[in-house]
Amino acid sequence: MSANNAFSHTVRKVVLAQTGLVLITTAAATLLKGTEFLWSTLYGGAIIAFSTIFFGWKLMKATRMADNSHAVNTAELFKGIILRFILVVALLALGMGWFKLSPAGILTGLIAAQLGFWFSKTSYGITRRK
Repeated sequence: MSANNAFSHTVRKVVLAQTGLVLITTAAATLLKGTEFLWSTLYGGAIIAFSTIFFGWKLMKATRMADNSHAVNTAELFKGIILRFILVVALLALGMGWFKLSPAGILTGLIAAQLGFWFSKTSYGITRRK
């Protein structure tokens, strides 16, 4: 399997796990708290899923830019991490400020999506052994 296929497979697996957990959490939050949490929870989950796709793309780009096949371009990798952090903070501010979504709902979606990393049994290209 080529590096591009491995990255694509890994990112897809993580995003699918995140999406599944966010949908389950959204359904539960909507039943317990009402429709006010519906969009907030989906938005919070979408922030993390989008940042996962973004960082996966930056990681693939950093790997391609590496000098040799065993190293990763560290500067590009750190740039991706910093940009991902800025992206998440900006989208959080947008959701709570401009869209006036429920902060508790957004955080619920964020937490559910973040748990997707654990349930996907993978960590950006390094698959855990069974």
